[in-house]
Amino acid sequence: MIKLICLDIDGTLIDDNLNIPEANIKAVRHAYADCGVKVCTVSGRISQSSRFYMDRLGVSGPVSSLGGCLLENEKQEIIKEFNIDRDVCNRITEFAEKYHMSLLMYHHYNWYADGTTNPKWIESEYNATHVKGTRVSSFHSLLDTLLPNKFLAVNDNHDEIKLFQKELAATCGDRINTFLSWPEFLEVVPPEANKGRAVLDLCSYYGFSKDEVMAVGDYYNDIFMFEQAGISVAVANAPDEVKKRAFYTSEADNNHAAVAEAIEKFVG
Repeated sequence: MIKLICLDIDGTLIDDNLNIPEANIKAVRHAYADCGVKVCTVSGRISQSSRFYMDRLGVSGPVSSLGGCLLENEKQEIIKEFNIDRDVCNRITEFAEKYHMSLLMYHHYNWYADGTTNPKWIESEYNATHVKGTRVSSFHSLLDTLLPNKFLAVNDNHDEIKLFQKELAATCGDRINTFLSWPEFLEVVPPEANKGRAVLDLCSYYGFSKDEVMAVGDYYNDIFMFEQAGISVAVANAPDEVKKRAFYTSEADNNHAAVAEAIEKFVG
């Protein structure tokens, strides 16, 4: 019996116009209100942006944000967080400049851009999250007072993203974890943080077993939570490699209420 549904947002819960299909809203509300299922969004988005969609769904529940770096309960209390070490942050900013990456830095409920960040990515983040970031001259001025939860490195040049990722891996080793959340977006997070760890921590906090969890996603970073869920669903628009790692692939894509299909099939 499913007691926890973990939903990716972009490419899964919402359509390409960043709206939730009405059928998804009805299905999630049914699972939540009529079946007593707990619902959690598990996303790379900042917390406020994730809760924006939880509000649209009409449910109250935990939120895993920043790619698994920050986990909050339904009271919006932080129950788990992971941070990147300061010296590793310095390496990230150094290599970002070398490979012409635009960096966004995240800590709790804030995101930051420095003087080298391409304005189009700043605008893109604001349009996607509805949260206004802070522009600083240099990330180094912030690193004296906080340790970020994650960086997002962005570049239209996929080859430069690969080179940046390779050099980070060679230099920082197991002190960071990197993964693509979109072809142009490379997430840089602490080594312990990913969506699968978020599912494990949710199960520990609420007392659920793996078999009581359904996870729905569309991209490579969702494989982590597929591995920690009894039922894993890849939506139809997911890459083939992601589909291979899921228990079930929906017939519908994110534009046609794939989440509703998953809930109807495995929750009722």
